[in-house]
Amino acid sequence: MANKSDPIRLLQMELILRWEGRLGNARLRDVFGLSQIRASQWIKEFRDAYPDWTQWNSVSRTFDATYRFYQNKINSQDDSSSLTKYSSIIGLKSALENDKPSVLVAAFPEITTPDPKIFSILSHAANINRQVQIEYRSMKEPEPHLRIISPHSIVRAGRRWHVRGYSSLNQQFRDYTLGRISSVKLLDAPSERLMQDDIAWMTEVPVRLIAHPDLSYEQETVIRYELFSNTSARVTTCRGALISYFVQDVRAAVDVSKQKPPEYQLAIGNIEDIKQWLF
Repeated sequence: MANKSDPIRLLQMELILRWEGRLGNARLRDVFGLSQIRASQWIKEFRDAYPDWTQWNSVSRTFDATYRFYQNKINSQDDSSSLTKYSSIIGLKSALENDKPSVLVAAFPEITTPDPKIFSILSHAANINRQVQIEYRSMKEPEPHLRIISPHSIVRAGRRWHVRGYSSLNQQFRDYTLGRISSVKLLDAPSERLMQDDIAWMTEVPVRLIAHPDLSYEQETVIRYELFSNTSARVTTCRGALISYFVQDVRAAVDVSKQKPPEYQLAIGNIEDIKQWLF
């Protein structure tokens, strides 16, 4: 049994309170599979730890978030990472699922879920720094062929999963789409190169997003309000190896003379800083 002041449990309840505005016995039972008594114990633990963060609502029979709660953040986490963690706790249901309605849904069905066995072997190899042999297909080489790689990270970029690793054949770090790996075998040999040897992975690069310069002033205002907190731009940090995925995912123009609205509403404001990392 977890300790009375289990920080992970407190954080999970804080995330639900932050994004749903209330903590309720029924909700905790639904999310965590608790008994009614155990859910009540969890809520009491949270209220003992943070007595001024909730107040009882006799109508909904829930403990609702107070104004003071929204002035605080556990671990000083930003809203982006907080929402990601919240989504992972509750699980996003597909918008097509009708068996148990949910307010928060994933708009599209998942079509790139990797094979669990392949995923687990690659993850294990990365954790213990071992080489693997994969059978792989690519657009350049569509016929199945064998590769030996030293994986160090598994990444979800957009809707695809990739494994990042050192290629023995190419003598460089590359990304391999998990959906194109048909088999994987854990080898006895240690990794040829480790994560810290991957310069593109270890380099953090600022990426400056701006509204596309061809937008009208009114359209630019919409973009600023939606994405930049009503400022002129948004700067985020990205690993060099992942910049191309990020640019593709947000559909930001890297050549505003060719990539135009309405297909492109964003543009890269510091293209000289990132162009060496683009595919």
